[in-house]
Amino acid sequence: MKYTIGFDGGATKTRCVLGDTQGNILANIEAGPSNHQIIGINETKNTLQTLLNEVLSIASLKLNDIEFIFLGLAGADLPSDFDMLKKICKELFKEVSYEVANDAWIIMRSGTSEPFGAVSIYGTGANAGAINTEGDMKILRALSYNLGGAGGGSEIANDALHYAFRSNEETYTKSALETELPRHLNMDSIETLLNKIYPEYILDYADYTKIPPLVFKLAKDGDLVCQEILIRKGKVQGQMVNGVLKQANMIGTEFPVVLGGSIYKGESPYFIDAMKEVILEKSPKATFNYPMLQPVAGAYLFALDRLHLKLSDEEHTHLAQQLSL
Repeated sequence: MKYTIGFDGGATKTRCVLGDTQGNILANIEAGPSNHQIIGINETKNTLQTLLNEVLSIASLKLNDIEFIFLGLAGADLPSDFDMLKKICKELFKEVSYEVANDAWIIMRSGTSEPFGAVSIYGTGANAGAINTEGDMKILRALSYNLGGAGGGSEIANDALHYAFRSNEETYTKSALETELPRHLNMDSIETLLNKIYPEYILDYADYTKIPPLVFKLAKDGDLVCQEILIRKGKVQGQMVNGVLKQANMIGTEFPVVLGGSIYKGESPYFIDAMKEVILEKSPKATFNYPMLQPVAGAYLFALDRLHLKLSDEEHTHLAQQLSL
């Protein structure tokens, strides 16, 4: 029997699974963060080491029983990141084959039946990637606006604040943001909100994250400015997805686009419809779906892909029963 390990590493927690090649998950555990950009490369190594030791112990296996290890890690962005991560993985995994990838990929694989397609991530930040049928992987740098990045709930929140104050000063179309945004944040007026932002920015992060859902609600209620914000952001994200599709020579072909991130749970369709329109204009056979499995399942499936193994429909159903969202 062959065994594989999959890691889903993030800024707050890391999940690790060990399974056989028939969809049976023998160990499934969680530990702390593993994003080296936040906690440092030594702490990342400690987190991975702890999880590796524990899943092997739970499954009563040794490291040399493992055929492949796939790691989807937040912070795996630039060549310098991969150099550091590969170095510690080589130390941890010895002679076992492994692959390090950005965590966006495992979200894609958790929502596809085959190891190709595209992924659009839109949560606090945004990213996009595409893998063609030959296995070529293209992904955005997604580092900052100045470096070509765009999108995410933080940008929606910034636009909402911008247009709330413009509405108040009569420099743009009137928007319910002017009154509803302070109320939504338990403030009595837009002046109170102003004092949370200027001269010193002291708006709580928890309050900041409440803003995008309000934009979606107001857009649903007919607020033209909120609709405009979401349509504009959706079009940009569509352009980002088209960019990686073009890099992967997938424009015009048939492929799934997996949608991951909190913004895709918004209650009005303006964002997602605008994004789809941009993608479908160039690739009318594209389909869109949400991941049904935990991201770590994508890491496990990628490990099987690298061994040129595929689960049967029955085995995939069994995997879903163990690692469903």
